[in-house]
Amino acid sequence: MKKIHYSIAILGLLTLGCKTKLVSQNEGVQPMSVVGTSANWELVNDLSDEFNTDEIDWKKWYKTDKLPNTTGWKWNNEQNVKLANGVAELTMRHNDNNQADGETYFKSGILKSKETMVTGYVEARIKGAVIDVPGPKNGFGVCPSFWLYSDFDRSVKNGKTIYCEIDVVELQQFDWHNGHQDDIQDSDHNLHLVKMEKGKGVWYRPKKHPETQLNKFRMPDDPSKNYHVYGCEVNEKEIIWYVDGKEIARKPNTDWYRPMNVTASLGLRRPFVKFSNNANRAVNPLEGEEAKKQLAGMPTSMYVDYIRVWKKR
Repeated sequence: MKKIHYSIAILGLLTLGCKTKLVSQNEGVQPMSVVGTSANWELVNDLSDEFNTDEIDWKKWYKTDKLPNTTGWKWNNEQNVKLANGVAELTMRHNDNNQADGETYFKSGILKSKETMVTGYVEARIKGAVIDVPGPKNGFGVCPSFWLYSDFDRSVKNGKTIYCEIDVVELQQFDWHNGHQDDIQDSDHNLHLVKMEKGKGVWYRPKKHPETQLNKFRMPDDPSKNYHVYGCEVNEKEIIWYVDGKEIARKPNTDWYRPMNVTASLGLRRPFVKFSNNANRAVNPLEGEEAKKQLAGMPTSMYVDYIRVWKKR
């Protein structure tokens, strides 16, 4: 049953199919995190979704156009986004017969909001994607993500932001950093940025700027098999991350001020892609033994119970 937190006492009961949930009569739902106890938040309906209808509300989300450019896979929401029992399922599928599509071999699902935000609080209850294969690579291959990102504006002046991205959470990246190999319980909560410098766009990545952009967190269990609530407050001074209502990191907000779309998506990671030139490049999954083994775990889905966005009153 979907967990909803309210700041009011007037509640009703509504049964949708086999699922029962609490419903507020004046939308008094507040963030799960402690930030809700010190500030008064107003839910932004155009950026929020409980997924309690029969079909995805495509008036809120882009279905086919204006989706992020990807080099390692393609988006196909018609096939890979569905609702079941009040939960959105985003699925990654291997193309039939390994058929190449623009030199990619997989298609996935994404929810990208039509409306944007600059400051506010975002929250989603998510379960990651299981890739159940024998051996030490259990879980490798996909990255369930909840993130905010802007468009690119290359007309800005020197020192200004061309593109900004806030990863509320990225799961199952199995990152290698500073001599440490992450496992499935390690999550990433990072910042990405492109700034105009001397007339050119310069990428700022988390590993090169860990003090200002990199956050890692150790989950209490396997997030591919259990739901957790991931939240983030973006204000004029700071960006603050939360997991299950508890603060896990914060960074100064120096450059993340462009309007951003709220996004949940299931992307690929190694061994199905290789990162180079600021992008995940497609790898033919039948040309490597490691990728062939991971194919046994496809298709796989991440699950989004709700997405909620607030602004301060």
